[in-house]
Amino acid sequence: LAFLVLSLILFGNQTNKSFALEYGYGELKLSNNVVDAFIKFIKGKNKNSPYLFSVAIDGLEYQYWICPGGVNNCRGGSHKQVNKDCEKYSKKYGSGAKCAVFAHNRIIKWDNGINKKEKINSKWSDEEIRAKLTELGFIGTGSESFVTKKTEKKKEEKKTEKKVTSKTVSGERALALTWEGYEDLIAGTIKFSENNNKGNIKLTLPNNDGSCEGSYSLQDDGKGTWQISCTNDMGAAGTLKWSDSGTTGIGRDYKDKKVKFTVAKKS
Repeated sequence: LAFLVLSLILFGNQTNKSFALEYGYGELKLSNNVVDAFIKFIKGKNKNSPYLFSVAIDGLEYQYWICPGGVNNCRGGSHKQVNKDCEKYSKKYGSGAKCAVFAHNRIIKWDNGINKKEKINSKWSDEEIRAKLTELGFIGTGSESFVTKKTEKKKEEKKTEKKVTSKTVSGERALALTWEGYEDLIAGTIKFSENNNKGNIKLTLPNNDGSCEGSYSLQDDGKGTWQISCTNDMGAAGTLKWSDSGTTGIGRDYKDKKVKFTVAKKS
């Protein structure tokens, strides 16, 4: 708590309106640990109001800031700083995945194609908040989230787990990417990791605009998430669909421009 308060003080010369918050894109599944932290963030204690909640794109780590004494006393801070703090935890305790802002105050800003800037009520019970996160697609694996019979749920879990394991690959493939604002096709490589369904992305931008590095995380039913950060302060994130026959991904960059890519099929 002291660290969170100190962080806000250090940025006290700015106001909430002095920067533009940037938020996460693409499919996101939160771990139980992150969900528990988000519930604490939403409810607050001792008149503390929620401010920014950042999540790693693999849903395993988080960091959040609060406003001591209420939202009217909240000043300073930025999405970049809270994401940096989140990424420190991600590198130390998680997979090292990048982080993005998930919520501002009590409004979920993460765009996964389902969420429409949903506001979470601090008076809701833990179960109600979990139910809302499930409804928005941030908990569970699709239809499994709504299964009520234990036998059906076990079958669904076994099915998805087996599918992910059987499709895990390793190696390196060519990547072709189109980025709104660039006329030329951007070529790069994507490296796969067989052990943990995660990998790295590397590519060079045209016109000497620099290079980009990022990561991806494979999930159930041939789906996944990806993100890249570039040396020219650009970056993007989104979702992907993968299989042995090839991979396609879509997303948006920090300026809401469309990004699409295709990965060559397994040779």
